[in-house]
Amino acid sequence: MIEVIFLGVGAAIPMRNGTNAAYLVRAGNENILIDCGPAILQQLDAVGISPAQITHVFFTHRHGDHVLGYPMLMLWYELSEDPKLQAPTLIASPQTFDALDALMAVSYGTVEGVAESAPRISVPQESIGRTQIHPNIMLTTAPMAHSDFAPSLGLRIETRNQLGKHVVAFTGDTGPNDNIALLGRDAELLVHEATYSATLNPEYADGAYGHSTAQIAGRNARTCGAQRLALVHIDAIYEGREHALIEEAQREFDGHVFVPVAGLSITLGDA
Repeated sequence: MIEVIFLGVGAAIPMRNGTNAAYLVRAGNENILIDCGPAILQQLDAVGISPAQITHVFFTHRHGDHVLGYPMLMLWYELSEDPKLQAPTLIASPQTFDALDALMAVSYGTVEGVAESAPRISVPQESIGRTQIHPNIMLTTAPMAHSDFAPSLGLRIETRNQLGKHVVAFTGDTGPNDNIALLGRDAELLVHEATYSATLNPEYADGAYGHSTAQIAGRNARTCGAQRLALVHIDAIYEGREHALIEEAQREFDGHVFVPVAGLSITLGDA
């Protein structure tokens, strides 16, 4: 089974009482953190998860709301009282790794080699990547359409065992692109950014500034054949009007659409 915990769901400037988008996926003994924004330690603590439990960290791209917590996470491992504790495996594109290294250098320099000794998996930025992190867990990454400065990757997590297959997909920050259909194919849960609303801001109907609308998210969920659609990374201008984005996506997609709150946990396979 796969459990998805929404640690944070906000855009770069999140709504009040919200935090930046980040997720924890628990599959068997593997705990995969997706993005590591500035409040990551507080986000984990809020759901009772210790950083010691994280086995992998996947970074979608280098923008601050997705990586500024990285030095703090590494510092947590350095200050841990368990000398045997290993930092998690880091997964990113070469471009994002360059930014992470620079961020660490200006924040703390070397912290007794903790960040430097963390295992790394480099995935391609310009093409589809496939990484087997466990005999039953496959990660597929694909380029999204976001920013030349901060090229972004989406992620598909697929588990297989004798009881069947489970799939969850994350677009990360992105405008419309064909790779979303690949990542989200037959997903039980598609976590799709919906920074803007085509209903409330028609000028953004085709996406804007490397981001999508709830309408685009709904269309992609329908194309993917997804079962459930989570709208995340919603701009703070829509605070209190999240229902409008849900209704917008529902006009395109007849599956379950919701706007998660921080701390929500979903187990794939549940009704």
